[in-house]
Amino acid sequence: MEGLRKQLRVLSKRHSMEVLRSIIEGPKYISQISEEMGIPFATAQQRVMELERAGLVEVVDRVDEASKRAVRMVRLLNFRVELSPRIISQLMGGRTEGELRVS
Repeated sequence: MEGLRKQLRVLSKRHSMEVLRSIIEGPKYISQISEEMGIPFATAQQRVMELERAGLVEVVDRVDEASKRAVRMVRLLNFRVELSPRIISQLMGGRTEGELRVS
């Protein structure tokens, strides 16, 4: 249940969905995401790290061949968030028993 809370919390933050949309077609560097979205690098990096902690993206350290600099590549993970009235009740502290489906 805590994993679902983390996912919902980060998805509700500004720029989270835009970051996910940016990498839907394939992995990108954080600097590319920042530039495409027109937001500061630090903001893009923070949001990416939150998405990674929630299990929605993967960040891989690489060396850029052209510049020979260390870069962080962001890749979308396959995930699914499923909500129902019963799950919402559980999230809000209700005592309803039910199945949680997060994959």
